[in-house]
Amino acid sequence: MYLRWLYYFNRLNFALLKLRLSGRVEFCEGCDISTRDFRYRGSGKIRFGKGAVLERSVFPAVFDAEAGSEIIFGERVWLRGKYCANVFTAFAGARIEIGDDCGFNGAVLAAKNRVMIGKKTLLSWGVSIMDSDLHDLSNSRKARISTVEIGDYCLIGVHATIMPGVKIGSHCIIGANSVVTKDVPDNSIAAGAPARVIGRLDDRDRAS
Repeated sequence: MYLRWLYYFNRLNFALLKLRLSGRVEFCEGCDISTRDFRYRGSGKIRFGKGAVLERSVFPAVFDAEAGSEIIFGERVWLRGKYCANVFTAFAGARIEIGDDCGFNGAVLAAKNRVMIGKKTLLSWGVSIMDSDLHDLSNSRKARISTVEIGDYCLIGVHATIMPGVKIGSHCIIGANSVVTKDVPDNSIAAGAPARVIGRLDDRDRAS
């Protein structure tokens, strides 16, 4: 009885959420969103593809979208906050693009220009991805702003950090606590701070 009540209570809150955020946040068919864990700030646009899921979790998911920004989630993206919050920050005019079937378990993404992640890529807790330094380094050295791209079928390990301008190919694994400052080619295992390629692997499209 309790679970049934909880289900209908969330469906009602979800309907009210869609009404309140109409024109800013789009939920496509089949989305399952825990309204208790959904946090939206700003006036930018967010789109959740078909079948996207935001689990009822220990920590919330925060979507901070400034004016003119877009955060686009593909189909069947899964957001879980078991160990820490998922945070998606798109500054004014920026864009974050997430491919189909990606999974997040407490990652932080910040875009001042563009962050792109391909399909079926998994990000563990404590992962940070940023396309800028966020702040100027000094009076004479301004913050870098450079697009970050992550390919398909990648696995990003616990507490890894992806720095501005990095391109990670498809079918890659990034080790825990790595700091990725340079491009990583397809089918690579990279680890360390700074990260370097330490091995090669075959395709991960059927890996669980």
